[in-house]
Amino acid sequence: MRVIFGCGGTGGHLYPALAIAEKIKKEEPGSEILFIGSKKGLESEVVPREGYSFKSIPTQGMQERETAIQKAILSANVGISNLAGLAKSIAIIKSFKPDAIIGTGGYVCFPVLLAGEILKIPCYIHEQNAVPGRANKALAKNARKLFVGFRGTESIFGFPEKTVFTGNPVRAEFYTLDQGESRKKLGIPEDDFVVFAFGGSLGAKTINDIAIEYIGRSGDNEKRTTLFGTGRRFFNECVEKCVEKGLELSASKASDDMNAESGSRNLRISGYINNIKDYISSADLLICRAGALSLAELMAVGKPAIIVPISNSVGNHQYYNAKSISDAGGAFLVEESKLDMDEICEKIEYLASNKEALIQMGEACKSMASMDAADIIYREIKS
Repeated sequence: MRVIFGCGGTGGHLYPALAIAEKIKKEEPGSEILFIGSKKGLESEVVPREGYSFKSIPTQGMQERETAIQKAILSANVGISNLAGLAKSIAIIKSFKPDAIIGTGGYVCFPVLLAGEILKIPCYIHEQNAVPGRANKALAKNARKLFVGFRGTESIFGFPEKTVFTGNPVRAEFYTLDQGESRKKLGIPEDDFVVFAFGGSLGAKTINDIAIEYIGRSGDNEKRTTLFGTGRRFFNECVEKCVEKGLELSASKASDDMNAESGSRNLRISGYINNIKDYISSADLLICRAGALSLAELMAVGKPAIIVPISNSVGNHQYYNAKSISDAGGAFLVEESKLDMDEICEKIEYLASNKEALIQMGEACKSMASMDAADIIYREIKS
């Protein structure tokens, strides 16, 4: 099978594509797979590292602007960029001759799938979130199949006859992780209570603020370890704030290795985490946003969480992503507009001293996992 993936911008769009690619290669080792993305996106680094071919195209997404003139200028730039991206996508597709094109989101997938539709290549869309993004909604009419990560999204797309609930695909390694082995890899004591706070591949200021507040309150507790993924753009700022709270940190600030540690407080701060699976596996509790990828991974591992959805996500999709797990009993949902640091820290302390509650939440979270998502997608495309 020859397959092109159009995706990128964030890990939430990229890693589900990698999970599907992994399944295709497992079933058909001779398959040829090509990723098309932006040279500025995460995909330009991660895809080659994972052993897949990658080509970049010019593309740009719409963002909020204050004035009519700014909006007009941005719209013109977006149009020009995407036309160039469409032309290059057509050239790449003609050269590669794929059997299928799969889009998993991000504005870069729009010109790729549009080019596929123009060239009459079977196109498929996977929507990770409870509320579809703009690009996927625009492309849905001509897609052969629409795969969705959350139940209920079928009715939003408006094409129930070709919409298939699959759940969100996660790389197979997440389903076989062992907490003890992951802690050995990271050098974390087996009996520590471990909190992992992270804001996704780009970082999130609200999650960072919560983590710093918790770090400041937790004191010199030898039985606690805090893992803190800041996002590269927030790393220096977060290190400085921790130092202001009296922490002595040994830090490395190279662009490809942003790490800081405080031995006495069992604190580890990272700008970007490559082995995210072991961090999630090592944790007793996660503090995170409600991106579809983050939630799919914590469900696969079965980890309780305090989830703070971003307040301005398209269609408020992060809220609905988080609500599905919260309703099942696997997480505490905290709305950003109602954020109360005292309440969050009290929830952490409650779970730190109540192992039974942690276990119950973890089991509820695990029950939400879609272990066969990539299998379903592969079978649907083959059929």
